Amino acid sequence: MVLLGQAPHYTAHRGPSRRNLLLALAVGLVICLGIGAVAVSAFNDKPLFSEDVAYEGGYVVALAGMKADPTGGTQGFLKNGGCDQWRRDQGGPKAAASPERWLQGCRDAADDGDCRDGQAVAKPKGSTGIRGLVCDSGKGVRKPVAG
Repeated sequence: MVLLGQAPHYTAHRGPSRRNLLLALAVGLVICLGIGAVAVSAFNDKPLFSEDVAYEGGYVVALAGMKADPTGGTQGFLKNGGCDQWRRDQGGPKAAASPERWLQGCRDAADDGDCRDGQAVAKPKGSTGIRGLVCDSGKGVRKPVAG
């Protein structure tokens, strides 16, 4: 509303004083540092989900090793104690965080690589001889059209 004949009156809305603002920022910083210190002391070098990460690390390493082997002998090697050797040789920090879970993931990958339901072991493909799948699943193969 405009009042005729009166000069405009400007009102400044003040925020918190500098002292209160700095005090609130300091308290917030102390709280954040406290939460960080508790998290570091609780987990130290381990990530939050170290067991899941270790299991997946072992599974992926074993699966990649089986896929890269054109002869198919890696699976038998892993089943006969090769996972222990691979954990020592190439497990890295994921295996160090939770060695038993890493070994379990490696062993599960070796067991999952078994060909079931009459599937044949996949033949090496491409110029490098890398197997695309551990088992020849017939995925993506066109079925003959009955006619």
